[in-house]
Amino acid sequence: MLSSLESHHGELERAGLTVLAVAQGEPKHNERYCGSLAPNITCLSDSTTDSYHTWGLQQGKLGELLNVGVIMGGVRAASKGHVGGPVIGDARMMPGTFIVDGAGIVRYAFYATHAADHPPIADLLHAASLLGSASN
Repeated sequence: MLSSLESHHGELERAGLTVLAVAQGEPKHNERYCGSLAPNITCLSDSTTDSYHTWGLQQGKLGELLNVGVIMGGVRAASKGHVGGPVIGDARMMPGTFIVDGAGIVRYAFYATHAADHPPIADLLHAASLLGSASN
């Protein structure tokens, strides 16, 4: 997802979105991975799972962590040259994507159904357009 956000960074920015990625680990991990995969994305680190729980994200069950979707996501990532390194933090935490407006109100929430599940960029752009039209 990080590389996809990076490749669509200009579109997302023109839509009025500022992309912020939060991942488990230490700042040195973000510097290494974000610096190479997504240099235009602001990445923050959390050495705990507190930020995941704050957003309502939970640990996945076995079927959410290992299934055809996860395997295919891994194959797609590897075909683009993105090979995972050592696991940092709790590998069972499920991902999510959120759009928060300037007042701090969550306007879009995507809770993954499996570990490699991410919203299509088109959905994020659509949500941003709705957010923009609501402020007019």
